[in-house]
Amino acid sequence: MKRSKILGVAIFAAMAFTACTNSPDLQTSPNGVQYKIFDGGSKDSTKEGDIIKMNMTLKVSGSKDTVLTDTYGKMPMYDQVRVIQPGQPHYDPSELFRQLKKGDSMIAVLYIDSVIAKGLAQEATLPPFFKRGDKLTFTYKVLEIFSSDSLGRADMEKEQTKEQERLKVEMETRQKAETDSLKKSGGIDKQNKEVTDYLAKKGLTNYITTPLGAYVVVTNPGTGAQVADSKYVTVKYNGKHLANDSSFQASSFTTQIAGPMGSIKGFEDGLKQFKEGGKGTIYIPGYLAYASTPPPGSPFKPFEPLYFEVEIQKVSDTEPAPNIQMPQEHSADDGHGH
Repeated sequence: MKRSKILGVAIFAAMAFTACTNSPDLQTSPNGVQYKIFDGGSKDSTKEGDIIKMNMTLKVSGSKDTVLTDTYGKMPMYDQVRVIQPGQPHYDPSELFRQLKKGDSMIAVLYIDSVIAKGLAQEATLPPFFKRGDKLTFTYKVLEIFSSDSLGRADMEKEQTKEQERLKVEMETRQKAETDSLKKSGGIDKQNKEVTDYLAKKGLTNYITTPLGAYVVVTNPGTGAQVADSKYVTVKYNGKHLANDSSFQASSFTTQIAGPMGSIKGFEDGLKQFKEGGKGTIYIPGYLAYASTPPPGSPFKPFEPLYFEVEIQKVSDTEPAPNIQMPQEHSADDGHGH
């Protein structure tokens, strides 16, 4: 069933792109958008203010063809149906949404030269993947029409929940494949040895190994609530590079322990070895830190081992007053790695 659905999407997209190039019966909107609507058979009408839910692909054609956006199998797009006033500068497929009904499909074609000519963008400010002479081909499939903003918003929240679950599964699948590959190549053993050799060199023999494989030296286990999945934890930390013991950031933050969704798996797994009031150091092999994809602009190398000196200041079931500075976030211009 899923395979047939994917094939259907691919066939529709191929037909749409072919129709844009070869079909002589494309219409032209008042603002110059070329388009064709394929009737889905619905008798419902769309009115101004409705929320339209659609899947969309966007392809740019020039020296080479590139798909920039494809929402099929992902989070659909939502937009409000608006009537474009005469004389208002506009060159966008949204002027055609008023003509769409549930189940309809549409192709819309724009030209970068027309965008520039209409004064809607300057050539110097175009993204690098847009150039003069390029053609933009949009394909839409209308999934639902909502008569109010509240109904549309409620549906969007449901889709966001589904998208989060999809991303979670995608991330877990990618991480498992990467871990399996590392195991097969001996990479995990090598990265673990990198940390245990460091601990031996420092004379640290009283460490524990977490279920995922991080190493924790517990100075004080703490006496308060236990750190666990879904708990909100306020932690003071000093993050350091294992290679030279230099600090990349010292701060504090509050986060909810996310389990498999945690961005630094070894860090969260290490925190779970403490209770409120606990202190210690978490040593993280590279595959449990940022693995092969450290944040862009950060001071971390792929599979670099890290360690965090931590103090668990608070553990609670509800979110405390916000403190947004978190070690898994990174801004390229702040001089720190997170």
